[in-house]
Order: sequence, then structure tokens, then C-alpha cells
Amino acid sequence: MADFKLEKGRTMKKYESSDGFIEVMNAYGVEHLFFNPGIDNVPIIEALSKYKASNRPSPKGVLCLDEFVAMTAAHGHYMVSGRPQVVLVHSELGTQQVGGALHNAQWGRVPVIFCAEPLGPASRTTWQREPFDQGSMVRNCVKWDHQLDEDEDIRDVVQKAFKIATTDPCGPVYLVFPRDTYSRKVDETKDISTGGAEEARSIPQADANLLGKAAEIMLTADNPLIITGYVGRNPQAVESLILLAETLSARVLAADIRMNFPNTHPLFACLDPDGGRRGNPYLTTADVILVIDYDMHYAAPPTVPGSGTKIIHMDMDLKKRGEPLWGRKADILIEADSSQAIPALHELISQGLNSEQKDRLQERFRQLESEHKTLMKKWHDQAQRDAEGSPITPDWLCHCINEVITEETVIVNQIITPSASVVHQIERTRPGTLISCAGGSIGWALAAGFGAKLAAPESSVVSLMGDGAFVYGCPVATLWSANFYKVPYLSIIFNNQAYAAIKGLFKESYKVDNMGADISTPPDFAGVAKACNAYGRRVEAPAEVLPALREAMDQVRGGRAAVLDVRLKQP
Repeated sequence: MADFKLEKGRTMKKYESSDGFIEVMNAYGVEHLFFNPGIDNVPIIEALSKYKASNRPSPKGVLCLDEFVAMTAAHGHYMVSGRPQVVLVHSELGTQQVGGALHNAQWGRVPVIFCAEPLGPASRTTWQREPFDQGSMVRNCVKWDHQLDEDEDIRDVVQKAFKIATTDPCGPVYLVFPRDTYSRKVDETKDISTGGAEEARSIPQADANLLGKAAEIMLTADNPLIITGYVGRNPQAVESLILLAETLSARVLAADIRMNFPNTHPLFACLDPDGGRRGNPYLTTADVILVIDYDMHYAAPPTVPGSGTKIIHMDMDLKKRGEPLWGRKADILIEADSSQAIPALHELISQGLNSEQKDRLQERFRQLESEHKTLMKKWHDQAQRDAEGSPITPDWLCHCINEVITEETVIVNQIITPSASVVHQIERTRPGTLISCAGGSIGWALAAGFGAKLAAPESSVVSLMGDGAFVYGCPVATLWSANFYKVPYLSIIFNNQAYAAIKGLFKESYKVDNMGADISTPPDFAGVAKACNAYGRRVEAPAEVLPALREAMDQVRGGRAAVLDVRLKQP
């Protein structure tokens, strides 16, 4: 840092822009900076070292050997910590290498500042002889992209980026910094504040008139259903949702993106294991659906509400990328922060109940409680039957996982084909103990588990994925980082030796069995883990599952990352 003389004779301290970037990150509570090295991000890494040497607060740099891992680890970190993230990569090549991880961050509403250097020269053009625009490579997946101009202060630009990224609905922002950006001198006395972001995040209070109409409709419904996708991002909202559901005696259909509603609760909407595991009958039979903080899946499920079903949509983001939920307009649209609107709706419904309605709702609760108990017993019995057979089934594996985890364990889930087994066999009751991927790019769970453990070092983290996803997740790069930074967590591979979802579509659409979707003979995934100094074990018989899980958890508690390759029945 140096002193510079101003024209009026007074002295003002100035420092390099790289220091200014760090100060903005500090102001926004950034804990880790995920990077893949390039010559353009060396000044930031050097500045982090300088801050560390002088005992000044700064984010911790986390080296990731692949850009996909950097973005995905940031994604997992955010879902546990709730803090905005920063990812640095090299130029356009690093930007492209991030790939589907940016798609996942977009669909997951992750506030991540994603930075790279422009690749010159300034006269570079595209095939169409148009000026080369590096931001165009990612523009469809970010809320804002910007290349720093010579006359701009990096702190102003980065603060704007954080403000946009953290404004609901949150999402990624892409910044392009010329190489000399970080060495520019900036005024140290300039204030750095997050106040603007706090103001931007505020959502108007729910319209009282609309809440009143919603309460009337819900109270007169014969078969109401509540659907939510990410209420659990606000832990206090989960308890409010439970109270609302209990007051209405309404089933709750909760997406697995977050722990939105306990799956042990009598009102949790269970599937019948004997009735097929695709689609959802509750959508088609409900007469009223209250949709709270819900996005359609990237690959939209085939089930849609009945044509006569009334839909009440409560959300901070009602536009949904310009496409209404299920392609139809809701009967009531309520723009609101659900953590505030759910208690307000609950109060209106409670005040509107008469004794006759209370009796009717109590009877409905007893019926739904009995239904839930019956269905969950079916799932439990299914797992127990599978314990005696061979090969291992997803139900038995998930049942065993449930035996070795605690209520506080964070489950990082990207199971696709046997997802119903995860939902019904692994109990999740506490907010923040289940995170999943809202996007469609597989390979998320491995590095997201790494990021989740970084964010919650005192918590046990168990990451669930398929065999194809383990390969897509850059296992060597991810497990290297886990070993180097001493971040122990357990990854479990549901190894059915196939791209089962694609194989199922082949059978359904083309009446063929395979078309090259099998991963047979599979790689030695346990060997890959061992090569990266992690614990690795292959599990092939139902009787081995529990002992293997316990041994792997012991390894994790001892400070070592672990991978279990569980060979399942092939689809």
C-alpha cells in the first residue's frame, strides 16, 4: 500500500484493486474462494496470501483441479451456508469448462460471482465478423454479465454484482476482468457497504385481500394439496409450513431440493411402492393446490393437475422464466416472502375455522395419518424383504443409510432413477439436512458434498449419486481437493452399471432394451478413491451394506474422505 499526494495537498492512501475485491468479499461474508488457476487470477491469490500473512480477515482460497468442481463446490457451500460465493477461472477456456455446473447454479438460484479474464485481442471477431463477446457464452445462464472498463472501480462493479446475485430470485453473475484490473490503484477510504443488496432483497408483503381469498378457498377444499420446492431455504418457514398443513389437514408434496417438510410427518405425501414410482397421483386428485416457492423440474414430470383444480401460487418469483407452472395461469397469484406469508395465511385460516370445520378437518387428518402409516410400512417391509435377496436394491441401501446417519447429517442427493427410495427410506426431519440439484447436469453431488462439508465442518455429510454421475463429477479432481484440504465426507455410488434413466426411455419410446446405455464392465470406483488417498470399498451383497457403511463412516470421522461403490441390480 502506498501514499499518494492529492492536488490540494492532503494525503490519501490507495491500494490495489485486488485488495478492494477482497474487502467487498469480506463485506458480503464470503468464506471460501473457489478457483482453478490461470495467470489472470494470480493477483487475487497473491492478495489472499498477503492478507493471511498479516492476520487480516479474508476468504480462504480453495484450489479445484477442474472448473466444474469449483462451481459445483460453491453451489453445495451456498446451500448449506446461505452465503454468496465467488469462483475464479481462466479466460474463455475456464468459462467453457464450467459447463453444466453453471446451468445447475442457475436452476438452483445460487448467488455466485463467476469471474474470468477476456481473451484478446480487442479486434477479435466471430465467424460472422461480429465483435467477439465473451459474455455471450454464458448469458442465458446468468442474471448479469459485465466486462470491466478502464474507468470503472472494481469495487463498484463487484458490489453491483453481489447486489444482483443476492437479490431474489438469486442467481449467478459473470464478470470479465482485463488482466491489469487487479493492479489498478483505488482509494482506500471509499466505503464498502452491503446495504443496497439488503434493500433489493426485500419482497413486498403479501396482499391481505389475496391471502383472504386463498384462505377461503383452502378452507372449503375437500382434498387440498400443498406443494413446495424451496421453502426450506428459510429454516423458520419449515415450522410455519407444518402448522399450516396441520391446521388445514392438507397433504404436503415436497420436492427434494431442500428439506422443506419432514418425510416422517403424517401429512407428508407418500407414494405407494406397489403403484409404480413415476408420476404423482396427488396432483391429479387434488381439488385445490397451494404452490409455495416451487419451480418446475428441468425435465418436467409427466403428471399435471386436473383441469378443474384451483391453483394458488405464492412465491417471490411468479414469472418462472416466463412460463406459468404446468403451462396454465394460477387462480390466485401472491407475490411474497413465504417465511412471512405462510404465518399470515395460517392466522387467517385459524381465525376462519368454526367448530364444524374443525371436526371435519380433524377427521381428515386421522384418515391421512392412517394412510401415511400404511404406506411407510409398505416401504419399510419392501426394504426388509430386499435384505434377504440378491443383488442389492436401492430400497435396502437407503434403509441401511438411514440406520447409520443422524438427524443432523447433511444428505447431498442427486439420485435420479431410484429417487423414490431415497425419499421414502431416508428420514429427514430437520431444515438444512437435505440438499439436492435443481438443474439437469449430472455429476453435481460429488463436488457439492465437498462444498457442503467446507461450509459445515462439524456436520457429517453423505453424498448420494449414480455411477454415471460419479464419473461426470470429476472424481480425481474432487477427491484430491477433499484430501488436500482435509474435508472428509462419504460418497455413496448407486452403481446400477447403466445410464438407467436413458435406458428406461429407450425401452419406453423405442421398445429396445439397451442402445448402448449400459456401463458394463464398470470402472473400479473404489480404486479411483484409493488413488486419491480416500477410503474406497466395493459392496456387492446385501449383508455387506451395513458393515461397509459403518466402516466408511468411521473413516470419515477419522478425517478421511470415503467412497462406497455399491453394486445394485441392473435395470
